[in-house]
Amino acid sequence: MSDETDGSANGKGDGANAVAFEGVSKGFGGKDVLCEVSFGVPKGKAMCILGRSGTGKSVTLKLMIGLMKADRGKVLIGDEEIGALNEDGLSRVRRKMGFLFQSAALFDSFSLYDNLALPLHRLDRSRSREDIDKTIDEVLDSVGLKDDKNKMPVNLSGGMRKRAGLARAIMLKPEVLLVDEPSSGLDRITSSEIDELLLKIKNEQKTTLVIVTHDIHGARRVGDEFGVLDGGHLIGLGGADELEKSENELVRKFISET
Repeated sequence: MSDETDGSANGKGDGANAVAFEGVSKGFGGKDVLCEVSFGVPKGKAMCILGRSGTGKSVTLKLMIGLMKADRGKVLIGDEEIGALNEDGLSRVRRKMGFLFQSAALFDSFSLYDNLALPLHRLDRSRSREDIDKTIDEVLDSVGLKDDKNKMPVNLSGGMRKRAGLARAIMLKPEVLLVDEPSSGLDRITSSEIDELLLKIKNEQKTTLVIVTHDIHGARRVGDEFGVLDGGHLIGLGGADELEKSENELVRKFISET
């Protein structure tokens, strides 16, 4: 972690954290996007990662789920270093994780029902149709889409697509939910509704959240801890009240709701 960082970071894989970075660096074309970044996300808490475009926020999520591998340092999911796992181990750890993509990433040729059924079939082909139907109805009901399961993605509004993507991300009851720009393309009211759903998932299912966002209003509704990235460095880490008093002007700007 950079010496400029405000707040304390627990980047140790000691079992208290659901996710941790220990001195993580990642570069492309000889240039580091992340530089010696360290932090921990305690189990059942929400970490919101803020920063300007191109500062490595989405790369951070991709490292967590194993879509990219760190050049240096360790990425830990629980006590397991994700970069050191073979394909079987990576698949096993990924089953503990959900990912809400910025675009929702639905299959356009599948109905909403079939989009949600796909991960259930992949996990356990022995599940009965009745069991799958019940699970999908429960999840869709939790995000307010129970009456829309037979619709095609093209017939869903932007907010409905985001809810559908969230439903698919939580189908397998993940321990960790990674969220990329939950308010992207949404109006303020719909964004607030997505925030409330994320809070509900965190509080009722005790799910750990890691959220990349430009929306400080939404971040402050959902987040317990905040990390601010700039130039590949973690320049701020801590609670909102703490970061509002940061000596770093950029950190104060990112955490301020005004």
